Amino acid sequence: MRFRTYDEIAPSLETDRFLLQLASFGGAIPRRSIDIWCRRTKSTAEYVAVFAEERGRLLGQTYVLRVPYTFADGPEVVSGIAAVGTRPDRGRSGVARAILREVHRREREAGIRYATLWTNRSWGAHNLYEELGYRDVYAFPWVAHAPSTRVRRRPAGVRPARRSDLDPIERLHARAATGRLGFLREPNGYLTVALATRELDPSKEYLVRQRGGRLEGYALVDSNPYRTVCGELVATSRSARRALVTEVERRAKGTAFAFQHTPVRDAPELFRGPEYTGVGGGWYVLMANALGRTWSAPAAVDRFGTRDPRFLCMAGDRF
Repeated sequence: MRFRTYDEIAPSLETDRFLLQLASFGGAIPRRSIDIWCRRTKSTAEYVAVFAEERGRLLGQTYVLRVPYTFADGPEVVSGIAAVGTRPDRGRSGVARAILREVHRREREAGIRYATLWTNRSWGAHNLYEELGYRDVYAFPWVAHAPSTRVRRRPAGVRPARRSDLDPIERLHARAATGRLGFLREPNGYLTVALATRELDPSKEYLVRQRGGRLEGYALVDSNPYRTVCGELVATSRSARRALVTEVERRAKGTAFAFQHTPVRDAPELFRGPEYTGVGGGWYVLMANALGRTWSAPAAVDRFGTRDPRFLCMAGDRF
């Protein structure tokens, strides 16, 4: 088994790369999109990804992001481990473990002290990550609402987002994140990049509240015919926040809807009442690894500050 970086994958293995992603995640990232992210941002490691190859076949993969994180003592770039996948016919054969150890070696040599990833605690991969030194640091809260029969009018000033709203959305998020801990998203045009790679449709995924020509708030929504989930909601006033919550309910169109992450913790008054039910943390968790060192779960939580009232995490901080 040999390790290959993203640029070392031969064109003849491109179909193998797609098969690996489709079998692991049900979707595949086109090379065009990856190249745009690499060219227009600093969000990826210089080698982008590590693949395991054996006898002309790709057995597994891991993509590596470089993400600024604001700790209590200041910002620092951490690794974002993403899209860890193994061919189903080579599962539980040590492929993912070997790739992650290679990634950890590369990241330590690059001067990175911490690696992070998102996973589900009910998956077998969670045990592997713990064996490699990762510790759970954050499980995000949920509140859910059963399908609503109320007929809602669209609140004043609320509408689907447009392309012209993307930069103001980034600036509004940056202002809301000032003085807080967590992943640092500076206004650098990342939403415009997501638009260029066709990963984002503003009118379907963002709601905005505008008044007097200024953006007062936005909500990021994920909808399908069965449910609507809002994991990111930022507003400059209570009235704007309530208007966006109302619009999420309206967009659900009689199906169940839910809210998650920091909006739930920061504004619990919005979700009180018998129509809502909540849980302090779900199965999906953020894990962190102190590369080259061993540490306990309490030490990891303390370092990443996820129980600090200043901690901020939104759906857009998942990778």
